[in-house]
Amino acid sequence: MATQTIRGFWGDGRLNTIQYLEDQAARAERLAKRITDTLTIEKLLTFAGERRREIEVIAGRRRA
Repeated sequence: MATQTIRGFWGDGRLNTIQYLEDQAARAERLAKRITDTLTIEKLLTFAGERRREIEVIAGRRRA
């Protein structure tokens, strides 16, 4: 699923980046629920957590 940047609204593409990171985190979390390999599940959930932290940083910059 492609997202479009709404430059007129946020001005710098942050909304597009946040949506992309959210999609990546959600995809990793869904995949982690479908597999049984513990190490892979941990890596996927770590990846998802990192994406969500990136979202928080970007969203924090937007509020500032």
